Amino acid sequence: MAPKRKAAAKPASAKKAKKPAPKKPASPRGKAKPAAAAAPTQALDFATYADPEEGFVTFEGLEVLADRLGIDASSDTKLLALCWRLGAEKPGALSEEEWDRFASSPHLPTHGKPLTVQTLKAGWASLDPNFLDNAEFRPFFKFCFEFNREGTKRFLERDTALALLPLCIEDRSKHTLNFLEFLETKPEDFKINRDQWCSFLDFSLAVGPAPEFDGWDSEESSWPILIDEYVEFVQEKLKET
Repeated sequence: MAPKRKAAAKPASAKKAKKPAPKKPASPRGKAKPAAAAAPTQALDFATYADPEEGFVTFEGLEVLADRLGIDASSDTKLLALCWRLGAEKPGALSEEEWDRFASSPHLPTHGKPLTVQTLKAGWASLDPNFLDNAEFRPFFKFCFEFNREGTKRFLERDTALALLPLCIEDRSKHTLNFLEFLETKPEDFKINRDQWCSFLDFSLAVGPAPEFDGWDSEESSWPILIDEYVEFVQEKLKET
């Protein structure tokens, strides 16, 4: 944009004296500035998150909730723990009756408090499954399998298990990395059933890490064949190195 031209200077006699600008009234001392407007309260209404055609809160509705909580729905295990505490029985879905447990479940931070996203967010850390002892963790770990099944299928696809297992078991297993490597050697259409899933947790709690595998008895093993194959896989890999 071209610069503006300067107007010709007027003779000094033609210049009017500038009047002093009126002073602004001083603000009273100690007067607080007006507070910023509070964020609007977001109620945990079932209808807000439910799929109107399905009649359930599905994964899409949970992603909306996750966005409002400021969390990553794909990696925050506490979202799975929330669905577990709400008593979800159908894979990937929450009914209105289950959703209503936001008010009645003593395990949730919304119990006895306003049913809002803000309340849930303030107590979100309390849902961390790392706080569970092993006896409490077992039903949660089983729930992770059940909730992530597809429809009436009784298994998890290999790739689903590869993504879900480290997220759910976290630091309770010293076998996770080796077991994931072992699963990756299976065909893409390989399936994991509930017994295999739950047995991996039991194996992790009962048997020490490789290479010793303390607590493992190959002669009297009652583990699923998949677990036997895993141990053999690791032992063979160690021989090669």
